[in-house]
Amino acid sequence: MKVKATKLAIRKHKTALLAVSIAGLFMVCRPASAHHGNSAYDMEKTAPMKATITKFDYVNPHVQIYFDVTDENENVVHWSAESHNPAMLSRSGWTRNTLKPGDQVTLIVNPNKVGAHVVFMEKVVLADGREFESRKAF
Repeated sequence: MKVKATKLAIRKHKTALLAVSIAGLFMVCRPASAHHGNSAYDMEKTAPMKATITKFDYVNPHVQIYFDVTDENENVVHWSAESHNPAMLSRSGWTRNTLKPGDQVTLIVNPNKVGAHVVFMEKVVLADGREFESRKAF
């Protein structure tokens, strides 16, 4: 009888240990898959940028817009902007054909906090005046 009780206790202990191990694994993995957010950008400031689109990637996890801006010394500077995912932007009328290389646009962006040539795009104004927003996509 004692042997049976001991085996049952060991089995319960192993089951409890397995459950705690699995719970611990989930607790460790969850933060590792967390999204980085918009911490690199000053979301309190916006700036317009007159740009020429060089590439438009309508892909997950973030739409990427690559563009050139001419600076005050007439030098062409390469920039990129990220936005929300395609599913969110499609709610505001975006498609994979909204922007094409060579398009002249004005981007309304949140600047990078450290001055890098990467921004967060809030809105794009096409040459014909049509506007496509990112923030209203929620």
